[in-house]
Amino acid sequence: MFFFEETKKHKLNLSKPALLIIDMQNYFCDKSSPAYLSGVENVIPKMETLSRKFFQLGYLVIATIHVGASRMMKEWWGNEIGQEFARFSLNVEPTKILFKNTYDAFYGTDLEEILLSNKVEQVVLTGVMTHLCVETTARSAFVKGFEVVVVEDATWDKNDWYHFASLKNLAHGFAVICKADDVICTLES
Repeated sequence: MFFFEETKKHKLNLSKPALLIIDMQNYFCDKSSPAYLSGVENVIPKMETLSRKFFQLGYLVIATIHVGASRMMKEWWGNEIGQEFARFSLNVEPTKILFKNTYDAFYGTDLEEILLSNKVEQVVLTGVMTHLCVETTARSAFVKGFEVVVVEDATWDKNDWYHFASLKNLAHGFAVICKADDVICTLES
């Protein structure tokens, strides 16, 4: 495993978790979209399995949809995501869908309030893009006092380099990196 040393430092704890599904929308998942992430369909079954397990155990499943653009996002990328690309792409119904206009799922949303009011202590992150929205949300969650778990085989990116570099960085200072099966086994134990 690319981040084996980092994974030995912290155990996977899921005593009070919530599942976050970051930006799994047709903008990234539809082959006709200009931002389609080739191969993203490979991680959808893992996300759906995790979602069903979280629902079964009575835990929150929160999805984000990236729409529009903050001033800096528009300046950096030169565009914004329109409503036509804001359709959730999984075959599960999240507890809540939050709309955001930048990388961080906490910024400009009530995510933190939802997590705190439900006494959530761990956030389990899945979704796209690992090196942008997933990583920014993971770092923000850590700074806000949540234990962070990023599911390696339920996140996706433009390429493996971005994906694994991001996971390596997160494993070093912010998150436990694991597989979907590890999350399910821990939830069931």
